[in-house]
Amino acid sequence: MLAVRLTEAELSERLNGELSIAAINGPQLCVVSGPTAAVEELHQKLQAEEIVCRSLHTSHAFHSAMMDPVVAPFAQLLRSVQLAPPQIPIISTVTGQLLSESQATDPDYWAHHLRETVRFTDAAATVLANPDSVLLEVGPGQTLSTLARQHPVRDSEQAVLSTLPHAKQQVSPREHLLLAVGRLWQAGVDVDWNGHFRLQQRR
Repeated sequence: MLAVRLTEAELSERLNGELSIAAINGPQLCVVSGPTAAVEELHQKLQAEEIVCRSLHTSHAFHSAMMDPVVAPFAQLLRSVQLAPPQIPIISTVTGQLLSESQATDPDYWAHHLRETVRFTDAAATVLANPDSVLLEVGPGQTLSTLARQHPVRDSEQAVLSTLPHAKQQVSPREHLLLAVGRLWQAGVDVDWNGHFRLQQRR
């Protein structure tokens, strides 16, 4: 896979039939996926054009035609799982819009996540369009929160936080998490303080 500093339209013009746009992470930041040789060939062409790009180390060519053989078996597996409408709103990274009840309960929708382009920038735009939204990246790394901070739709006042520090930050995970909780509270999020302090004896 290859991260490329181009728009979706600009990148589409440079792809052959073997390659797919795996993700659109920003207005000018896409990821290409497909056979290794084809990805490397594109990498060399883009470097010759002095277009910023870098290889990504992944186990599979996700979101490309190489995933086609597993889509149907995965959908079949999902038919054995009881799917339910979401209890909280979910933004689909396939459409960039609010996930519908019919999509949420459709095994084919979830199976095609393996193949379809991840439209992170569209999904982020949908969330950021609400001026009261607060974004929190849960889990290791800060890739998604960094992309969200750079999004052109984002108001500079909108809080974008992460639960864990970047690998290069000289701060403990606990300290970073506590700081995130404090910043969530500052941003107007209703924090469950009783749950937060449930293991502590206080007077």
